[in-house]
Amino acid sequence: MENQKVFVDGLLAKQPDEKAPDWVKCKLSIKREELIAWLTNQEGEWLNLQVSEGRSGKWYAEVDTWKPKSE
Repeated sequence: MENQKVFVDGLLAKQPDEKAPDWVKCKLSIKREELIAWLTNQEGEWLNLQVSEGRSGKWYAEVDTWKPKSE
């Protein structure tokens, strides 16, 4: 069963400008109040995020929900 995507409110990921140097991998934009409100509702000390590319080509940030299979 595939995990449901959990998107990060207030955090936008964008592909770097084509003129950006090679060491720039991603651009992030933060809408402070929206991100703080979202973070307040999350549990745990750490959140792992990943930047992915949608079928549309648009980049987005989501919570990495992967967990190893228990034996």
